[in-house]
Amino acid sequence: MPRQEWRLALEKVMKKYVRDVMHAGVIACPAETSVEEAIRLMQTHRIHALVVVDGPGYLAGIVSQTDMLKAWQDGSTYEQVVHGPVSNVMTRSVVSCMPDMTLDRAIKLLNRNRIHRLVVVEERNDGRFWPVGILSMTDLVRDMESGDTSEVPNPEQTPLP
Repeated sequence: MPRQEWRLALEKVMKKYVRDVMHAGVIACPAETSVEEAIRLMQTHRIHALVVVDGPGYLAGIVSQTDMLKAWQDGSTYEQVVHGPVSNVMTRSVVSCMPDMTLDRAIKLLNRNRIHRLVVVEERNDGRFWPVGILSMTDLVRDMESGDTSEVPNPEQTPLP
């Protein structure tokens, strides 16, 4: 894509919302899931991270390939990591966003925190967060590359997925 087209695509991205670009739905696992099973899920779905949920399905963390490698690097044996629960290796402080956040703000969050994905959440009545999607760097690049020249949707008229 030529430079001018990238600039126009970037300008369009800055006028969009997370809900317009995110991957709706999450592939998740309970905190008790073994790392071995989590690896299988990642391979099956061709993804690099899983959302980790507690019993009722609220956000508990995220486990990525990087988290698993860090666990081995920190001195745990392969057997300890693979047969242990994802809760032992997951990131508990998840950087997340709401579907109505502007992409401009979401990109700043990704860059500031040096991460590859945001868990998109909705707050429930009890103040806890329910994962509803993922916004990844790949999603952003695909959106910019799509060359979509349609009008940017009005946030008041765009229903949440």
